[in-house]
Amino acid sequence: MRATAPWCEGGVVLAIGMGLSILLRVPDLVAGTVPTEVTQYVAHPARLYYLFSLDLFVLVSLLAVVPVPEGRSRVRAVVVGVLFVLLGYRTYDATVMAMLHRSPIFYADASHLVGAFYLLVNAALPWRHVVMGAGGLVLVGVLASIVPAGVRRIHHWVRTPAGRRLVLAANLVTWPVIAAVALGERGSYLHRQTYRSVCLSTTEALVRNVQASRTLRDDIVRRAQSTVDSTYATYWAHEWKQPPSIYLVMIESYGMALAGPAGAPGYGRFMARTSDSLRTAGWHMASAQSTAPVFGGLSWLSAASLLLGTPVEHQPVLDVLRPTLPRYPHLVRLLQHHGYETATLQPPVRPRPGLSVDNRYGFDRTFYLEDLNYQGPRVGWGIVPDQYSLAVAHERFVAPASPPFFLFFETVTSHAPWTAPPPPLVDDPLSMGRPDASASPSAPAVLPVPGDSSSWADVRARRTRLFRHVQYTWRTLRDYLRRKAPPNSLVVVVGDHQPYFADTESTATPVHMLSRDEALIRRLGPYGFERGLQPKGRGGSLRHAGLYSLLVRVLAAHDADRRPTADRPPYRPRGVGRAALLPPRP
Repeated sequence: MRATAPWCEGGVVLAIGMGLSILLRVPDLVAGTVPTEVTQYVAHPARLYYLFSLDLFVLVSLLAVVPVPEGRSRVRAVVVGVLFVLLGYRTYDATVMAMLHRSPIFYADASHLVGAFYLLVNAALPWRHVVMGAGGLVLVGVLASIVPAGVRRIHHWVRTPAGRRLVLAANLVTWPVIAAVALGERGSYLHRQTYRSVCLSTTEALVRNVQASRTLRDDIVRRAQSTVDSTYATYWAHEWKQPPSIYLVMIESYGMALAGPAGAPGYGRFMARTSDSLRTAGWHMASAQSTAPVFGGLSWLSAASLLLGTPVEHQPVLDVLRPTLPRYPHLVRLLQHHGYETATLQPPVRPRPGLSVDNRYGFDRTFYLEDLNYQGPRVGWGIVPDQYSLAVAHERFVAPASPPFFLFFETVTSHAPWTAPPPPLVDDPLSMGRPDASASPSAPAVLPVPGDSSSWADVRARRTRLFRHVQYTWRTLRDYLRRKAPPNSLVVVVGDHQPYFADTESTATPVHMLSRDEALIRRLGPYGFERGLQPKGRGGSLRHAGLYSLLVRVLAAHDADRRPTADRPPYRPRGVGRAALLPPRP
C-alpha cells in the first residue's frame, strides 16, 4: 500500500487539475463559445485543447520548482489569485463573444461594463435572474473555500519525486503538441474566428486584448486627425421641391438570422401576406440587406452609424464624435435644413441612475417614456408596446405637422428576452396607455408559427419567440401604413442588428423601402433592392453607414429628374471616415 500510495495521490491530484482546467472553461461552455458536443472532440481530438488550460499547466509547473513552506505559502496564494483572475476574464470574454460575436476589447468595453452595472441597478429583474445571480455568488464563495485546498494538495504532490518526473514528462509532451496545434489551427478558418479562437491560453488572449485596445485607440486618433470628407456638407446646396415625409423605423433584433433562408419558420409566408396587404392599399416595396456595425446589442451605435453616415462600431468612436454633433452635417440636421419637422420616438428612454437623457441629434420633438404618458401594463424590456407609442407620435406629431416631416422610431417590443408573448393589437391603441384600460383586441398580436418549442436551449425556439415579437411590430406598421400614413411618405424599415443568439458570422439585417410612389421605389434597383418585402441577394452590398447618402441621392434624383447625373449628391456606400463640419451660421 505504501508503494502505491503516491500514485493514488497522483490520481487524485490529476483529477483536481482536470477539474480546475474545466472550471476555467465553464464560462465558454455555458456561453457556447467552444464546442459543447462530445462528438466534436471525438471527430477532432486536437480540439481537446479547448478544455485544456495552458495557464493552469504553467502554474502547476511553477509549483513543481517551488519548495513547500512550513506554513502559509505566498506562491500558492498568488496562484489562487491568478486562477480567479483567469476565471473572471474568461467570464468577461465568453459574455462578449456570446452577446456581441466579437473579441473583447477593454478600450471599447469599459463603458459597457459600467452601463451593464447601471442596467442591473435600474432593471426589475425576473426572479429567475435574481436566483441565478445569488447562485453565482454562492458558487464563488464555495470556490474560494475549495480552490486553495486543491492548489495546496497539488503543490505537495508535484514536489515529490514522482510528481516532478510526471510534470517534466508532461512538459516534454505538451509543448510540442501545443506547437503543432498552433501551426494547424492558426492557418485555418474557425467558427466565430477572433483572436481568441487562435489563442492557446487566457493570458495570450488578455495580452491580445490589450493590443487590440491600443490599436482601436490609435485608429480613433488617426480618424480624428484624418482629412475630412465634405460630402455631407455639399448635400445642403441641393434644393428639394416636393420631398416626401420620411419614417425611419429601426426594428430591434431584426437580423438576417431571422429573415434568411434558415430563419424563422413562417417568415416568408408572413412577409408575403404583409406585402399583399400593403400592395392593395397602394404601397410599393423593395428590400435588400444592409451590414450593421454591431452584433447582438448596442443598438444606439447602429442608429448612430445610420444617422451620421459614418461607421460607429465601438462606443469610444461615438464618444469622440459627440462634441461635434451640434454642428455635424448628419441626416437630422440636413432634413431640418430642407424644411422638415423632425421627431424621435424612443419609448424606453428615461432618466435613470448613470443614464442621462440626451437629444444628441437635435430633433425638434422627442417622444421618450415620460412624453408618452403610458400607464398601462409593462410590456417586456421596452415597457411601452410599439402600437401605443406609434399612435401617440402620430396624434401629437404626424397629424398636426406641416409636411414634410421626419420621424425616427426605434421599436422596442422585439427586445430580448421575449419571455412573454407580445400584446394583442387593439382597435384604439391610445386606450392601451390607461391604467384601467380594457381595450378590446382587434386581432391577436401574432399568427400561428410552425416549429414552436418550449426549450430555451434551442436556438430554433429563440428564433421563433423573437419572430413572434417582430411579427407584432410588422403588423403594427402594416395597419398604421394602411390607415394613417400620409400619401406622400417614404418608409425606411431596417434592423438594428442580428439577435445575440444568431449562429452566423454575418451582421446583415433586412432593409425595406416603402412608398406609394412606384417610380421612387424603382430607383432603388441599382443599389441592390428587389421588389417585395423579402430581402434577397448577398449581404454586404449595403451598409448602415451608407444608407444616409443612398437616401439623399435617391430623393434628390427623384425630385429633379432633369438634374445632370454628375450634379446629383454623391453616394458613399461605406459612409465617410470623417465628415466635414458645417461653417458657423451667421
